This record gives sequence, C-alpha cells and structure tokens, in this order.
Amino acid sequence: MPDPTFDENYLRALQQHDAEAENFLITHFTRPVQLKLRARLRSAELAQDACQETFLRVLRYFQAGRTLDNPASLPGFIHTVCHNVALEFLRAHTRQSQIPENAPEAEDTGLTPEGRMVTEECRELVGRVLSEMPEKDRQLLRRVLLEEEDREQICREFQVDRDYLRVLVHRARNRFRAVLLHGNRVKKVSWAGQETR
Repeated sequence: MPDPTFDENYLRALQQHDAEAENFLITHFTRPVQLKLRARLRSAELAQDACQETFLRVLRYFQAGRTLDNPASLPGFIHTVCHNVALEFLRAHTRQSQIPENAPEAEDTGLTPEGRMVTEECRELVGRVLSEMPEKDRQLLRRVLLEEEDREQICREFQVDRDYLRVLVHRARNRFRAVLLHGNRVKKVSWAGQETR
C-alpha cells in the first residue's frame, strides 16, 4: 500500500482527537510496527504489548498539542517511537540486570599465575598417582568421579549392584589416598612450588 500524503491537516486532526485520523494511523502502521517488534522481541505477547504502547505514545504526543516540523516525517517518527519502545521492553524483560554505567569495574576472579601453576601441579600429581594404581581402580575413579558416567551402566559393565559399586569406589579412593600419601612422604611440593624433604 503506497504511503498517503501526511500533511498539516492530518496532524491537526490527530491533535484534535479525530477518531477517523487515529484509526487510519493505526490501520496504516500496525503491520510494519508489528514486524519490527517481532524481529526484536521474539515473543508474540511482548510484541503485541509494545505495539499498543507505540501507538499510545504517538497519539498522546499529538493529543498534547505537539506537532512535527515536517508532516511527511510522520512514518519515521512512528518507527523511532517503536524502536525506543522495543529497547525499553528488552531492558525490562531481560533476565540479567543491566550494569550501571558508573559501576566499578568487576574484579578479575581468575586464577593468578601462581594459582594456575599449583592447579597444573595438582593435575600432574593426580595423573601420576592414578598411573600407579591398578587398572580397575583407575577406571572406577575416572568414570565415577571425574567423568560422572551413569552408574547403572558402570554396574552392568563391572557386573555388580549399586551397593557393591559404592564399596569398590570407596576402596579405590582409599588406595588412591594411600598412593598419594606414600608419594608425598618422599617428596612434598609446597604452595610456593619449592620442593621440601
């Protein structure tokens, strides 16, 4: 549908609450406004609410006695109001609260270089301890504790029930602890990364 000519007389009719002018405005712009809002809001209900809010604001603008310098810019004015309403609805309905502009910068909670080194040392230590354990214990600990696999599947493969699986895991943990303590008697690594005897 081609754009009608929006002139000063039409804007004056909107200022005077002319029902025919208001109905024409809503009928003419509803589809483009809805398409724009659906693309931005992704929820039919939100888009419908935002559409109503858009037309309410446009009509209130003119009913308050204001007008546009260039009557032909009415479509652009409506789309600008629509865009602003969409942004407001997005802000109001996002799950995470917006960070204020003057908020202090977030503190870096990542590991320090020393912390990364300790984490890497721990990973290597666990790998060494596991390599010294029997294959069955190694598999149990890896699959149950590290990979958190389905315990029913593990029970079927090991041909045990859940209660006995718990016993096997407990024993494997104890053997892990024993190997770890035995290795640490020989050589301990302090948090500073220096070897102590």
